[in-house]
Amino acid sequence: MMKYTRRNERSLGREVTLASIKRRLAAFLIDWVFIIVLYFIVLFIFSLFSVNDWKINVVSIFEVDVETNIHSSWFVFFLKLLFGLLPVLYFTFCLYFSKGRTPGKYFLRIKVVSLFHDHLGLWHCFERSLGYFTSALESGFGFIQAIWNSNRMALHDKIGETIVIRVPLKKSGSAKLHKTRRTKRISLV
Repeated sequence: MMKYTRRNERSLGREVTLASIKRRLAAFLIDWVFIIVLYFIVLFIFSLFSVNDWKINVVSIFEVDVETNIHSSWFVFFLKLLFGLLPVLYFTFCLYFSKGRTPGKYFLRIKVVSLFHDHLGLWHCFERSLGYFTSALESGFGFIQAIWNSNRMALHDKIGETIVIRVPLKKSGSAKLHKTRRTKRISLV
């Protein structure tokens, strides 16, 4: 039986606080709700153009089954590509244009930052987004790795060379003293 001791981490000034696994999971689930809403928006837009009788099964990026009343091969290929890449596009562009924060990460006050660069580039965001599918392989083992990694890095974080940190509360005009927050020192070695 493995013994697990709770980390006793404290912030000592300007250090960053790593996001907890629970917060990251909740943000990921919120983001998937947004992605499902995007799927329904796309279906609604296509239904305005008399495309109906949908049967869509998205297994992965490379395995999307689409059946519709339009049997054009280019249209079916476009739909397969769109529905397969929608999560990748969502995470890539949300992370890039909102400086490391998807809607789920924004609500839970966490942020993705690069380990080696001042800001996330479009390529970093794309790599990390594709890494989500890699993390999901083998029954989600890539996500589970964050539990024992010293910097709480899942497989997609390692691929994109990123970490997820908590965004501190904005300080109001008052000079109140805040309790020290739990943090984890980051070692790049």
